Amino acid sequence: MEQSLVDYKKAISDLGNDSSLYKDLLDCWFSEVPFDKTVLNSLIEKNELSEAASYVHRIKGAAGSLGGLTLFQTAQKVEDILRGRSDDPLTPNLNKLYSVYENTNAVFRELQ
Repeated sequence: MEQSLVDYKKAISDLGNDSSLYKDLLDCWFSEVPFDKTVLNSLIEKNELSEAASYVHRIKGAAGSLGGLTLFQTAQKVEDILRGRSDDPLTPNLNKLYSVYENTNAVFRELQ
């Protein structure tokens, strides 16, 4: 398990040391509609960049609440590119987002 992807202690601290709230948020992570790279790719292919950025923003916020700081930061970078706030190349950053998401999701699964 890549614990460095998830700062559980910080997340719990940010939630007022309420581990049951963390568990509830973790349950929501898995019960809500999951992040799907085909959905994001489709939005980008249709040049619906604002919708794509909002889609990334949703996963960014949820990851941040759960201590998934690497996913949060990676999603922020992709969101900035999609919103035109960064000239970084999209494709390598998307690939990184997908990889970090899969790895972080696995850590969240272990924490659940």
